[in-house]
Amino acid sequence: MKMEKYALLDTDFISKTHFIQGNTEKSLSDLVVEMPGYCFFCHSQIIKELSRHNQQAIGWLQHKISEQKIEVLNELVKIRGDFACSTYTLMLKDACDAFSKSYFKEHYQTLENFDIVTSTKQDYLETLQKADDEIGKHNSLGEIKSYVLLQLLSLLKGEQVYVFCSDDKAARNGAISFNNVRCISALSAFLRLKKEISWTFDAAEPYINSYVQFCKEHNQQTFRVMEASDVPRMQRVPCKQALEEIFLDRFVELQNGFLRYRDT
Repeated sequence: MKMEKYALLDTDFISKTHFIQGNTEKSLSDLVVEMPGYCFFCHSQIIKELSRHNQQAIGWLQHKISEQKIEVLNELVKIRGDFACSTYTLMLKDACDAFSKSYFKEHYQTLENFDIVTSTKQDYLETLQKADDEIGKHNSLGEIKSYVLLQLLSLLKGEQVYVFCSDDKAARNGAISFNNVRCISALSAFLRLKKEISWTFDAAEPYINSYVQFCKEHNQQTFRVMEASDVPRMQRVPCKQALEEIFLDRFVELQNGFLRYRDT
């Protein structure tokens, strides 16, 4: 029996791939979540962030994501009992540290000082929510909450977790700092679809053209990919060229979601 692959979607990936369209009504994001053998999850914080940036994608997301919900703290109660709150705090700290060693201390000091002996789970949740609210917008909270969720999925399932994520290098490197995590960007999603559904160039070409147009509208002319060399070096390749070369088997997919030219 083939193992199910567990995957997370982040705000940037959903927002971008929702606008990459083919000749049918399906977007690139549709093709991704319909890949056989994948089970997709999305943290509620991502939905909040998406509502600020891309209202069109909200309806799509709510339609695609399963009604099955995971309450992180409740799941931790099942496996950690009275230590659930302290375990969540540790997971949250690890998630924050993936971005900055000072992030947790700056924003979640109240949790570090929280008395789990004399307080209830509800007290903890209220303290957590207050800290989240005070962080505000544009502070990587969506990624951090996703990193907590990926730790839980890895703990519950014991399998590799795929993160369909931002093009931001720091965000990707933060994700792969956890065990059993592989990142996939909008660009490397083309290679992933080629592998998983035997996507041909002819079928992908409308999506390639759509992505190239999307990049032009956002003043992006090139993608950064890894050279085929012993020393890790990046090079810039015209967007259309990189997308077409995926279907010429010129690239391998790295753990952090970047593409690397094959050795010749």
